[in-house]
Amino acid sequence: MFKRSILLALLVFCISFVSAGMVELDDTKFNELIGGDVPILVEFYAPWCGHCKNLKPTYDLVAEAYEHVKEKVYISKIDGDKYKELAKSQGVKSYPTIKLYMPQDKKGILYDKERSLEEFVKFIDEKTGLIGKPKSIRSYVVELDESNFDEVVGDPKNHVMVLFYAPWCGHCKKLQPTYEKVAKDFHKEKNVIIARVDATANVDLGTRYLIGSFPTIYFFEANKRNSNPEPYDNGVEEADFVRYLNDKCDTFRTVGGGLNNGAGRDYDMDKMVKKYVLSNNPVQRGDLLNYMRIFSLDKKNSSTKFYYKIIQKITDDRDFIFRECERVEKILKTLNVDDQFYDNFKTRLNILEVFRGATLEAIEEEKAAAAANTSKLRPNGEL
Repeated sequence: MFKRSILLALLVFCISFVSAGMVELDDTKFNELIGGDVPILVEFYAPWCGHCKNLKPTYDLVAEAYEHVKEKVYISKIDGDKYKELAKSQGVKSYPTIKLYMPQDKKGILYDKERSLEEFVKFIDEKTGLIGKPKSIRSYVVELDESNFDEVVGDPKNHVMVLFYAPWCGHCKKLQPTYEKVAKDFHKEKNVIIARVDATANVDLGTRYLIGSFPTIYFFEANKRNSNPEPYDNGVEEADFVRYLNDKCDTFRTVGGGLNNGAGRDYDMDKMVKKYVLSNNPVQRGDLLNYMRIFSLDKKNSSTKFYYKIIQKITDDRDFIFRECERVEKILKTLNVDDQFYDNFKTRLNILEVFRGATLEAIEEEKAAAAANTSKLRPNGEL
């Protein structure tokens, strides 16, 4: 017992020394710390898990919120993919899974609430009796009032979604976390604005748009008069908003703020790429190459220029496409959707996939042609 106490003390010392906020566990530290004298919140994560990557900024803030009492509660994480048996023994079936282990408790309390900083802090405070000090999280929802409404909504370049709410409205409060997520999902889209108006404090705006109940949401489309917005009457889940805004704004966002496989794609270029890769006619390939060059210059955007750059690369080295896809895929696995270069590399990969698909099709056609030629050289099945 004395030896175990010494080991536990050493572990706690090392943890405090190595990381003042977040504790990275291995199986040894996990087994020593859970059920001990100090409550410990554990995130079971996997390095490849997109939801885990999206959670990281918030979870780091949770650790910061309890840094002033870091000896009284540990905020930690463990690679469940690496320590599979341990994760399985704790009932982990998906990532991220988060559990709070109180003193003398080795089973843990599953955290199943919203993964927001406020909810994490509320949960930990209630269970431990401590008081977390969370830092404020940036809001991507634009606050509008009578002084700036017409300037923002009236800008012809902007697509603007506006939530008219009342501070006392329970439905508005319930919607707010989802609405914040939607605003964050689209914050990289410079011409898409997610905004809100306190209609009780801006009565003239509420009257102008005939706001009779809360929440009421309108979509103001770019290049159209802001006097005739479209009422939003779709679902109130994050996915519902993302689907609607992508359709209206010609964007390609996913839940969580990533990009889907259509981002950066130009379907005219896609067709030309396939024709070029599958063609064995030098004249046709030359004409297509020249046309793609002109097309990329006319479009004047980075995506079509990238198409043309890759078509030049594979002209003399077809296998380049496989090496480049692998390289970009590896980079993307290291990036969070909030990272500066995520959009750029995801867009590149989407375009590269067009080339990879066409190249694989060309290889299959070559194999089929070779097999057909071999058959012709073997009459009556003779070897």
